[in-house]
Amino acid sequence: MTMKFVNTKFWVYLFLLVGIGNFLMMIDTLLSSGDQAFSIFSIPTSKGINVAFFAAIAFFLIYSGVYQNKKMNENQNKDVVD
Repeated sequence: MTMKFVNTKFWVYLFLLVGIGNFLMMIDTLLSSGDQAFSIFSIPTSKGINVAFFAAIAFFLIYSGVYQNKKMNENQNKDVVD
């Protein structure tokens, strides 16, 4: 394994971990009471906007991590066959 492969694999797992964390934060926001004050980057928002923000970030990070992992596995399998 080359160092670049190990470094890229680290980023894939980090993206997946942070994406799962954002998904959990979305669930936490969904289960919180509606009379709480919500904010994103210190900007006051509503509960719906917070849920949409966490869902979008979680989707992007998880999709990127899974796609990159699949792409790396295909390249690794292609190298083994060659």
